[in-house]
Amino acid sequence: ELLAAAGFENAFGDRPRYPEVSLEELAAARPQVVLLPSEPFPFRERHAEEIRAVLPAAAVKLVDGELFSWYGSRLLYAAPYFRRLRTELLSEIA
Repeated sequence: ELLAAAGFENAFGDRPRYPEVSLEELAAARPQVVLLPSEPFPFRERHAEEIRAVLPAAAVKLVDGELFSWYGSRLLYAAPYFRRLRTELLSEIA
């Protein structure tokens, strides 16, 4: 919900939490932006490179997974973080 409030749309939002998405499924969805959180799975730059190879026009970004996955005081920082992230990514794909 925080991502939606910041203006993002989850291309796989109809799936259960923490879906496993193949590169083929990702390419077929053709997202403008791919966010790779550090948690619960620790995505790394090599994962971003694999995705950029199949989605060269997409903005692929490693992001702070604690703000996606952890409850509690981090939620205070999540909404501003996602708004800044969206602004940054929009400038990359423009």
